Amino acid sequence: MSVLLQAESIAKSYGDLELFSDISMSIHKDQKVALIAKNGTGKTTLLNILAGIDTPDVGKVTFTNDISLGYLNQNPIINEQNSVIEEVFNSSNETVKLIKRYEKAIAENHKDEISSLLSEMDRLNAWDYEVRVKQILAQLKITEFDKTIRYLSGGQKKRIALANLLINEPDLLILDEPTNHLDLEMIEWLEEFLQRSNSTLFMVTHDRYFLDRVCNEILEIENKQIYQYKGNYSYFLEKRDERIHNKNSEIEKARSILKKELEWMRRTPQARTTKAKYRVDAYYDLEEKASQKKYRDKVEIKVSSSRLGKKILNIHNLEKSFDDHKLITDFTYLFKPYEKIGIVGNNGSGKSTLLNIIAGQLEADKGKMEIGETVVMAYYKQDGIQFKEEDTVIDIVKEIAEVVTLNNGKRMSASQFLNYFLFPPKMQHSRV
Repeated sequence: MSVLLQAESIAKSYGDLELFSDISMSIHKDQKVALIAKNGTGKTTLLNILAGIDTPDVGKVTFTNDISLGYLNQNPIINEQNSVIEEVFNSSNETVKLIKRYEKAIAENHKDEISSLLSEMDRLNAWDYEVRVKQILAQLKITEFDKTIRYLSGGQKKRIALANLLINEPDLLILDEPTNHLDLEMIEWLEEFLQRSNSTLFMVTHDRYFLDRVCNEILEIENKQIYQYKGNYSYFLEKRDERIHNKNSEIEKARSILKKELEWMRRTPQARTTKAKYRVDAYYDLEEKASQKKYRDKVEIKVSSSRLGKKILNIHNLEKSFDDHKLITDFTYLFKPYEKIGIVGNNGSGKSTLLNIIAGQLEADKGKMEIGETVVMAYYKQDGIQFKEEDTVIDIVKEIAEVVTLNNGKRMSASQFLNYFLFPPKMQHSRV
């Protein structure tokens, strides 16, 4: 297989924070590769470097001549002034530009223009291409072609950016969280599309089932290094467990030997002749290996909560509409203590609207809600929480609680608690 992209010994840091170093990798034609790593270890940064949006501190990225590249950012930059159809067909592809002109002529009923474009459509065999384009738009629920981009939601904008990439069929597709803002039906369609596609794929996703069905190779960033696995996600989990087990065994063995060597090192200096210098050097190498942290693959955090009464949340005959579009009709539900409930539905069916009403951030048109006296509600929204950029991580958490009480009665400082969320002490004092 021919190499489309090659990264050689690349490294990237932000101030004192080193994300990765000396990373080398190749992407070959027809590969479907996923990148996996913990949050904050540089996945998006690496994608930006490969896509040419960012530059490495050290090393270089090389592309095969004349390959086309498509990049779906987590927050795509698109022209807010364009209409949906203008942005979808924003391309240098000759066939796409022709279809755009033809669609515009039909929309404006320019008969002379339509007649002159028919022969061009035939010449480029654009009819099949147009059918395919409309299938992509239909599957991604993009129907309001004349609507201006700035009036759309973040999810709709991302789907338009995704549609634009899929329509253009680049040689190399780089996708950062492509399933965000897609409903289950769309995700299943995208899986099948990418499996059939001739494009080579490199992506980041937290959707393990999507990843398992689409990708045939996994790259993992761990401890600033990259590991390669030839197989899907299930194969990666199996081989990664083997690697971690072997690594932990090596560390344990090194610690055991270190105890014996430490006794030897503590003897009088006279006992160490020049012939034993190699043993002294070996001791320091052993000490370095033994000081490595063993991998913890499971973390459980059980925070204490207030005692719940029998009444949690009772919803009666809820209704909500926006203009003439009714989203929720006569919805009733009585929540029980310790229930775990998921809401599924197509995009635009009212899932976030229902959550916003329950959380008190949106008022229902009709109906009532009764919340139990002991209930404390926390709401984590799709777009997260907005923080002051100048605040530090630790200060934000301390505003809520200096100490966190676990359900076993033990207490944990805010700093200790942040460690569980991949914020080591040094990073806790960084500004947002």
